[in-house]
Amino acid sequence: MLEPKIRVRLAELSLKQTEVYKELGVTSQQFSNYVVGTSFPRLELAFKLAKILDCRIEDLWKYE
Repeated sequence: MLEPKIRVRLAELSLKQTEVYKELGVTSQQFSNYVVGTSFPRLELAFKLAKILDCRIEDLWKYE
């Protein structure tokens, strides 16, 4: 099971979800689902998200 840590990274960078989902090119609902873990981005989007948040993909989700 994957546990999202996107919210933590957003807080570390003092970013709002609005800033990120627009740059990522997804809707606010899609991004919110990524943040809470009800859905996950395609691999290509996960890499793009990691780049936007200046981290590795592994930093955005915890595998349990």
